[in-house]
Amino acid sequence: MKELCLYCKDENELICGKCYGNCKINNHSILALDEYSNEISEKIKIILNKIQNEEIQSMETIQKSLELKNKFKIEIKELSNLIETQSDLLIQKIQKLKINHLNLLKKVGIISDLKFDQIINKNEAKKEEINETKNQIKILKKLEKDEKTIKLIWESKEIIEKDKEERVKVRKRESQRNNEKDKEEFDPKMNHINQIKLKNVNKTAWNPSIVRDGVICGKKIYSQGKHQIKIKIDQFPNPELHQNEYVQIQLGVIKTENRENLIKKRDWEKTYYFRTLWFGNEKKIHSQNCKNENGKYTQEQYPEEIKLKKNDIFEIILDMDQKKISFKINEKNLVGWGNLPEKVNFFTLLENLKGEEKNQITII
Repeated sequence: MKELCLYCKDENELICGKCYGNCKINNHSILALDEYSNEISEKIKIILNKIQNEEIQSMETIQKSLELKNKFKIEIKELSNLIETQSDLLIQKIQKLKINHLNLLKKVGIISDLKFDQIINKNEAKKEEINETKNQIKILKKLEKDEKTIKLIWESKEIIEKDKEERVKVRKRESQRNNEKDKEEFDPKMNHINQIKLKNVNKTAWNPSIVRDGVICGKKIYSQGKHQIKIKIDQFPNPELHQNEYVQIQLGVIKTENRENLIKKRDWEKTYYFRTLWFGNEKKIHSQNCKNENGKYTQEQYPEEIKLKKNDIFEIILDMDQKKISFKINEKNLVGWGNLPEKVNFFTLLENLKGEEKNQITII
């Protein structure tokens, strides 16, 4: 048996000197045994290095997993403590609410007892009135037997009924007069350079002047209670007929003490109003809610276009107890604010246009 002293890469086996000639003829790659041994050793080193690297990575992964596990444990413990603390607080709040509601129910019970006692007392008083009336009826029945007495009774009844009717009429007339006095009207004295013209007993205002716009205030001072100022749009120019102009109406309130500054100096401080403007060049209507407090002026674009037209009803709602203002058009809510001054007056600005069409409004 011949000694195997070489290695053929192509055949992947050890060969002897005799086989070397055949492999060489076939151009096989031949290595000496020590070269082959070195090559195998290098491959084994590479594999061992790879295994060692994988082992190191595995250890690092295990270490990270342990760290993550410990971190989760800490977070879970902290979360548990937080939940326990919040639960205790919530329980305390619920107990407090329970006590408050029980106390409220006790108060309601006391008030209802008082109310029922009042009703019972009123019923007792009614019973006494009924008994008194019954006694009077008995007396009248006795008197009715006498014809003269009966006649006098009927005449008295007629007089009493007529007197009642007359008193009702007087109260109605007084109520109407009071209502008329209570209604808003324009103040001729608070009229910018007497530009705004008034008619209909100072209820209707319009701007015939060649000056571009004019401001006028209402007479009534609002300081407490709830109020509604309704304004009918008698005339608002058709925008399509005024392509190169702009026109506007402003409706709102101003601090009472600032009226003269508004009229004389056009100082808009402490004003709260809603306005619509037609910009002819832009061919677009802008709806804005505006206010000027302490010299700081803000105007915000209302999200919708409010196209004023004839017979629209604009409304200013004042709650002077809460110091709030809001606006409506044709019963549609527009916008509002709080923090009004202690006393305010109604005001309007009417834009002037060339031609016959004028802005005109009436307080209703």
